[in-house]
Parts: sequence; structure tokens; C-alpha cells
Amino acid sequence: MIPRDYQRAAVDAAHDRTAAHGNTMLVLPTGAGKTAIAGFFVGEQAERDRDAKMLVLQHTDELIEQNRSAIGGISGLGTSVVKAEQDCWDGRVVFGSVQTLARENRRKPMPKLSHIVIDECHRAAAGSYQAILDHARAISPGVKLLGLSATPGRGDGRSLRKTFSNVGYHLRIGTLIARGLLVPPRTFTIDLGIDDELSGINSTAGDFDMRQADKVLNRSVLNETVVEHWKDKAADRRSIFFCSTVDHAEAVADAFRAEGVIAEPITGDMPAKARADLIARFDRGEVQVLTNCMVLTEGFDSQPVGCIGILRPMLHKGTFIQAVGRGLRRVDPERFPGIVKTDCVVLDFAGAALRHGSLEQDIALDEDETPPCEQPWKTCPSCDAELPLGASVCDFCGHVFTRDIGEKRLLTTFEMTEVDLLDRSPFSWCDLHGDGQALMASGFQGWAGVFHDGTLWHALGHPKSNPIRTLAVGTRVQALAAADDFLRATETSSASAKSKRWLNDPASMRQIELLQRAGFEASGMDFGLSKYAANCQLNFRWNRSAIRAAVLRDLKRSAA
Repeated sequence: MIPRDYQRAAVDAAHDRTAAHGNTMLVLPTGAGKTAIAGFFVGEQAERDRDAKMLVLQHTDELIEQNRSAIGGISGLGTSVVKAEQDCWDGRVVFGSVQTLARENRRKPMPKLSHIVIDECHRAAAGSYQAILDHARAISPGVKLLGLSATPGRGDGRSLRKTFSNVGYHLRIGTLIARGLLVPPRTFTIDLGIDDELSGINSTAGDFDMRQADKVLNRSVLNETVVEHWKDKAADRRSIFFCSTVDHAEAVADAFRAEGVIAEPITGDMPAKARADLIARFDRGEVQVLTNCMVLTEGFDSQPVGCIGILRPMLHKGTFIQAVGRGLRRVDPERFPGIVKTDCVVLDFAGAALRHGSLEQDIALDEDETPPCEQPWKTCPSCDAELPLGASVCDFCGHVFTRDIGEKRLLTTFEMTEVDLLDRSPFSWCDLHGDGQALMASGFQGWAGVFHDGTLWHALGHPKSNPIRTLAVGTRVQALAAADDFLRATETSSASAKSKRWLNDPASMRQIELLQRAGFEASGMDFGLSKYAANCQLNFRWNRSAIRAAVLRDLKRSAA
């Protein structure tokens, strides 16, 4: 597996910062591949230190199984689990349940550790985490900590500075959107005529008082208006609405059902199986709208979500990002055939986008670059945390850095990043027809291509000895991102076309002969094809019928 460029940068920062400080926190949005980053990190630490033994902490059993599969697969290390009835510390990487290890008797067998990796580390200020860390430090005074989170700022005001002294890497959500790894949001701020009432709501325990918010927002006439706006802008999309209280969520669901829309409230009091069954029905399209009271902000990643409704005020930007982020995942067309998702509609009825700025404002053509004459780190004047130089807000205390960044160029068309995306790819992409309508890249274990049908772009992947499969259907940059990810997942750096000498070697006579047999119209210039370009052309011609069939199948599914 070949890491994305920012994943490589995050892993390198994790090595450097943990060595320098004994700890670091990596802040990357949902969809950035934090688990892959953890897998690369622990695998490389094991290579550097043959005695390294690592504990990965997570707060749910589902995350234990997901992390064990992903991190174990990427690192290639032996793993074991400590949770509930399981109590095995034998693996080089041990996956532990916080709820289990919070109990003193379950911590007693803990061996000496070199590293602890904390998933969703914004939870690490809790007493259960601190008890585990204190125990580990008593046994292993030099243990190093790596935390990963999408939104480290805690609404309860409890700082992570007791656990982490620095942020090693911070990636903006806009970067992933611009590169086609997440779909872009399209935000509509809708005036319900209650702005004055909303502005009078008090804050308590680190957030707005939701009981007061419920009194303002939970009225039948407003709920009916919400449904009307949804029907106007997102009636064909699976949608999630974030409400102020459980009563509010149930009332909004009732308003949708009154208009013939299949809607269900999902609450924290529901049994786990009932909640999982409801989410599965939503994924299958049997339920179109889910309403909730902050149940679906974390650990919920339903790809078909195409609309997010904000029906509660949000004091912290992290809460807003968590909510909107539930709708930004790309769709796997093999898993959800017929669903084409090129953006996510955000309907903001409670002023969250006005308060924090819509996420579109974070999507810029220019990355924050560190001038070569400056150090890449700076210190927060409020809490003394060490942060990347480009940080605009301290992830620990919320201090806002002010700076003159000049005119910010917002992305209005995401295809503007495609050249940059291709430059960052470790593979060379061949323009098959010279018109930019079909591109292909090849590795040792298969090939990937992107093809335009006149309206949409189709990303196809062909694993060696397996059928062609659809990777994505959407915009060009989304298709390119999916195709590049496919090759990164199936190939190793030794297969990266850009690193190969034969990338520019002339095509062999055998390749030219095969191309002519396949109907390739040769010209004087065409005989200047490289071996790699000839290989891509041959793969295309040998698989042309299957490629056409896959594109037509995708079109039929999306039209159904």
C-alpha cells in the first residue's frame, strides 16, 4: 500500500514529534485515513525498534475490530485484543477497550509498552483514559503517545494539554474536498424568522442550552416549513437532521411522515441492535430521513447521505464540522449501485454556518506553505502548545491566530485541482486519446482508468486476475482521486510508474505489433510511445468492451 502524500507527511511528523516531545496529536478530518496513518506509524516503529510493543486505545468494540483489521493489515504485525472476556497481551500491537482497561484489575497484566496510540483522542481528557495512561507511565516511564482526532476541541472545556503538548500535523477538511477525497458541501442558510429568539439562548456546560433551543425551534409550523425547504432542495436525497432534543427529533420526523416521507428518529436510548437495524434500513434506502439529537455526530459513516439539516444552534465549530462531515463521504458504487453523489446539500436553519462560516470558505486553491526561512512550528500564547506554523486556531484552547493572508482564492470548480492531483500521484497517467476524456495508469497488480460519458466521470479499476469494477461515478477530480486510491491500495512503491526507468524507454517492437493488431492507428509520433504508454494503450484496447459495458451499467443504475 502506498500512502497519500499528506498521510506520509503525517506519519513522518508523528515519528519526529513523539521522539522530540514524547507525545503528539495528529488532526485530520473524517475521510483522511487516520487508521491507515496509524498502521504505517506502528509498522515503521516496529521496524525501527525490534522491541517495540504498542497499545491502541479505542472506546467501542466496533472500533477495536475495525482498527485491528486495518492497522494489523497495513503494519503486518501480530495483534491481540483486551476487551470484555478477551485478555491477551501477546501481540506486538494490542487493541484495548477503554471501558475494559479503565478497571484496575484489567490493567494489572499490562506489559512494558513503547507507544500508546489513542483513536478519537479528543476523549483522552476523561478520567478513564487518564487512569490507563497513568498506569502505563508507571510501568513504562518513557512510553510515547500518539493521538488522532478529527475535532480535538472539546465542548466541555476540558483541555487535552494534560495529555498532549503539541500538534504534529493538521490537515484542513477543505484540502480533502478540493482533492476529490470528500464531496463538496453546498450550504443554504435558511431564515425561519426566529433569529432574534435564537440569539437569546444561553450557553451552559460548554454548549447552548438545548432546552431553550427546543422551545424556539420545536413548533409544528416551523417543522412543516423545514420539510417544505427540504422538498425544494433535497427531496431525492437521503438526509440526516440534527435537532435540539429528542422530543424535537421525534416531532421533525412526524412532520416528514405527514408529507409521505419515510422518516425515523434515532436516539441514544435505543438498544444498540435497534439502532444498527435502523441505520441498515437507511443505507438500503428503506428510510429516507433520520432525525437525531447528536447521536450521529461520531462513528456514523453512511455513504449515501446527500443532505444534512442543522436544526440546532452550535456553539463550537467542531460540532458543526462533525455534523456536516456525516454527509461528505464518497459513495462506493459497488456497494451502493445507482447512487451518484457529487456534493452534499447542507440546510442550515439555526445559524451555525453564519456563526462559524460555511465549510466552502475553507476550500482554497493555495495550501498553507511554510516559508523556507521560517521554523515550521509556533507556540500558542494562551496554552503554550506547539502547533504547525499554518494553524489558524489552537486545537487545545481555541486561541485564534490573526494574520494577513491577502486575498483568498476560493474554489468555485473542483476540477481546477486535477493537475495538482495528477502531479501528486506516484503513478504516471496516460491520456489515451489526447483529448483528456480517457486516462489510464498501470501497476504490477492491475490498472485504473477514468472515462467521461459526456456528463459524468467513471473511475474503473482492474485488479490482476479479477473483473473490472467501478470505483467512483461523479466529477473528474472525484474519479481521479478514487482511481489513484485504488492503485495506492493495490500496489507498492516498487510498482510506482513514476519511479521506473522504463517509463520513458521506447516501446518494444512486440508492443507496437500488438497495438497494430488491436487497431491502434500508428503515426510517426505514435511510434515514439514509451513502454509504459504502450502498456496503457494495450490494456485499454484489450479491455475496451468490458470498460464500455461497465460505464453503460453505471449509467443504467443511476437512471433507475
